[in-house]
Amino acid sequence: VGNELVDIDRTPGPGQVYDINSYALAAAARDAGADVHRVGIAEREPARLREAVEAQLIRSEIVVICGSLGGEASEAITGALADLGDLDIGRVGIHPGSVQGFGRLGRDEIPTFLLPANPVSALVTFEVMVRPLIRIALGKRQPMRRTVRARTIGPILSAAGRRGYLRGQLMRDERSGDYLVQVIGESESGTSHLLAELAEANCLIIVDEDVEEVRTGDEVDVMFLAQRG
Repeated sequence: VGNELVDIDRTPGPGQVYDINSYALAAAARDAGADVHRVGIAEREPARLREAVEAQLIRSEIVVICGSLGGEASEAITGALADLGDLDIGRVGIHPGSVQGFGRLGRDEIPTFLLPANPVSALVTFEVMVRPLIRIALGKRQPMRRTVRARTIGPILSAAGRRGYLRGQLMRDERSGDYLVQVIGESESGTSHLLAELAEANCLIIVDEDVEEVRTGDEVDVMFLAQRG
């Protein structure tokens, strides 16, 4: 959702950005096993937004909406969809992607997720919140991705009070066979929004909400991501 968005076959003008999220989230949903209907860009104008969402509620078992959240942006989306059901937007104790929304919309009360506009936040939130529901709906016995314990090869900083799902590179020690992991971008460069760094990651490092710093050599839980290439 956003009037500032243009499709990838156009050149963005002043104040415009490419629609990355509809393509990235569609790919993530396919990887989870879903049959995907990618709608693309939806206008913020209330009647058009409602029409676009209502059309998907008729044919979908899960709907994912992505757009700027917070303040007037949230109010515009919830207001446009108010007569379709309750859509609650608030803060969840994770990062990235703490601001997100959920509701059951339409006559059939379709689970509807509202994800943040930041591409990394959107994809991480999808991994944590949406992908498990797709896997459960498919009847998979293990809806969550495989996790292992890994030893860090550098310090990791995480937001206080929120569980971190941080991009990482997972490796294997040739001699011991132990898993080793290093964070990508999050701690040193402050580039948590860069999709290119998520593309380099093969795992998400899970840091508990009561931990602000993981020291070199500490063990953490690590969630495998899909293999690329």
